[in-house]
Order: sequence, then C-alpha cells, then structure tokens
Amino acid sequence: MKVSKQTERRFVLGSQGLWPGRRWRGLEGTRSALSECRRIQIDPLDVVGRSQDLALASRVEGYRRSDLDALLYRDHAGFEHGGNAAILPRDRLRLQRSWVHHYGLPARWEKWYDEHGPQVRRVREEVERLGPREARDYLGGERTEHYRSKRVEGLALYCLWRRLEVLIHHRDGNRKFYDLTERMFGPTPAPLSRDETLYGLALETLSWLGLSGRYGIAYLRTQEDGRGRSEATKREVRQRLVDEGRLAEVALEGDRTSGVLPAEGLPLLEQLAAGDVPRAWRPLSERPEALFLAPLDVVAARERAQALFGFEYLWEVYKPASKRRWGYYVLPVLLGDRLVGRIEPSFDRAAGELRVERAWWERGVDLREAAEPFALGLLRTADGLGARGVRLGRVGPSSFRERLRDLLDSPSFAAAVG
Repeated sequence: MKVSKQTERRFVLGSQGLWPGRRWRGLEGTRSALSECRRIQIDPLDVVGRSQDLALASRVEGYRRSDLDALLYRDHAGFEHGGNAAILPRDRLRLQRSWVHHYGLPARWEKWYDEHGPQVRRVREEVERLGPREARDYLGGERTEHYRSKRVEGLALYCLWRRLEVLIHHRDGNRKFYDLTERMFGPTPAPLSRDETLYGLALETLSWLGLSGRYGIAYLRTQEDGRGRSEATKREVRQRLVDEGRLAEVALEGDRTSGVLPAEGLPLLEQLAAGDVPRAWRPLSERPEALFLAPLDVVAARERAQALFGFEYLWEVYKPASKRRWGYYVLPVLLGDRLVGRIEPSFDRAAGELRVERAWWERGVDLREAAEPFALGLLRTADGLGARGVRLGRVGPSSFRERLRDLLDSPSFAAAVG
C-alpha cells in the first residue's frame, strides 16, 4: 500500500484526536484522550497553560486543568514518569516498571543510587512512614550542587521516582509530593520478561507516533542496558514486530524507509486513503476551528512539523532573545490537516486578558477563510484560561485584524464556544 503525504498526515493527526476535529469532551473525554494518545509530554512553563494542558485543550472540548488533576491524583488513571517527563496511562505502569527492572536507569543515576544508597533508603522509609513528601521537607538536609535539587534528599526522591518506587501523589503548583507507588496503584505485578519489555516498549512507542518511517526509528530504545543508539539494531526490533503481525508495513510518499503503524490501525488507514473519515474519529462539531498545538506535541515537535507538514517550527523559549527567529512562546496553528501559521500568545492574569502578541502566516493561506476558525480558536483558548477578553497585536493585515475584532466582539459568535 502506497500512502500519500496527506493520508499520512491525517492518520497521525486522527490517531492523536486532532483531525478532523475534537471528538472528546470534559472529564471523561480527557480520560479517553489520555488512554488513546498514550503519552502527553510535560513542561512546567505556564504562559497560556502548561504544555500538557495545551495538548489536552486542543483535543478535548471544554478541557480544564482540574480534569487532569482529578484523573492523575484522585482516580490514578495515569502517572507522570521519565527523563523527558510525560503523562502515561495507568496500563503502562507494568511495562515501565519492567523496563527499570531489566535495564535500569541511565548510567549516571545508577551510579548516583549506588553511591547514596543509605540516603535513598532513609527517604523511602520516611515516605512509607509519613506519607507524601516533597523536596522542601529536606531544606535542612545534606547540601549538594545539582540542577534538580540542592539537597541529597531531594535527589533521593527524584531517584526513587525514576525507579518507580514512588510516584507523584499530587502537585501544589510546580511542587511535587511523592508517595509509594503501591499505596496509589496497588500491589506490584511481576515484571514482564526481558524480551516482552523490549518489544512491548517499542510497540508502544511506534503506536504513539501513529504512522512513521525513518523518523520513528530514532525513538526506539535498544541494545545493552537500553542505552544503545544503533540504527541497525532498532530496525531489527521494528522488523520483528512487523514479522509478528503486531505492526503493519506500508510505503510512504517521500520516505525511502517503509512506514509502520499498529496492525489494528490498518483498516482506518485504508478508509482515509479512500477519502473516508473513520466513524470513531467523527468530531463533535463540523465547524472549522484553529487549534493551537502544544510546543511539545508529538505531531509537530522534534522536526516532525517539517517532515509531515513542510512547516518549520522552532520552540525558542530557552534561547536568548537575540537568537530567536520567531518569539518566546510560539505555538503552531493547525487548521484542518495543515499547519497554517504561528502565534505568540500570552495571558495577562491581572487584566484577565488573552493576548496575541503576533501571528505569522504561511504563504498561500487565505486569511478571509481563516478568520472565523482563528477567532473561534482564540475564544475557546480564552475560555479555558478564564480570560474575560482577547487583545490582538500584530496578527496580520488591518482588514484581517478588523474582521477578527468584529468576530470576537460578536455575542452570537462568542456563543459558539458554549
């Protein structure tokens, strides 16, 4: 089967609940999104919501941060974990623990654990005895110089978290309180075998990507202790999953490497190739709306925007201002199955105002057609933030800006947000 770039794009977006529109709503919709999207990247910066909030808001109508808190810290429907921290669904816990059991942590953390075993065990005993603990509980502890914590006990908590002996029980802002994993998730099941773990994680990773060719190979973890970087070995792991029928293999337009997707997704891909929308993907509303993607969204981050959309996206928040091409906190704008531009939003909490400092549009975008979807996206974003209004900066030609202002000020148009 030869897959066009448009079909590939739509499959990736649809697998992530981003095309042809939102299909989930509210708390239960957030639960479904976490289960189906499989992994939501975390970042603590909160400009117009944290990265994880932006990711869920673009997929779930009426999303609120309190919904995610309820799922993670009340219902334990998921958990936070990883060096590149992400929210994972609850059913991933056994696989994650099996990986740590067989392959351990990165070498530097295994070394740290060996050197600080007594302190780690003491902190674990205190969590078991006293309940949820945070790094600030150890401000009088043993000093160290590390970017993650200035106290050895704080690093011990982090190490226990990476080893999945504790997980985040709740948050207070960016403060994390840890409790024993078994106290939140019940008894620890026996680990999977080494092979089941290696190939299980590879299948999870490639399923999360939706459909990928060479791009997806770099995400796989293989070789001794899970720290190897051999592309040949990663290709062997991928091919075994194809041979076993767990992955389907297709030809991708513009990619010399074959594409792979979960075998159960092949009928959906065939429907897309035939020009149909799978029934399970049908949106809550047919009304076009611009979605503002999270900076770490799997469909656009790490140069995937270029590979899938022919769109250059740079998240420059950690660059010096003098070296930024676009701006501080710039988000891609998704309209249908295309990335059509970038916006630099901010939230003035004192004024209760969502601000669009600037927007950049791709060549060929018809701003007359984009005005209503863009205005609707802004109103929905403002609603999610609890903002009372939207202020427009340099968003495009004056005629476009005036049209946006008229739409944003229209009570009947604003009623569309509900």
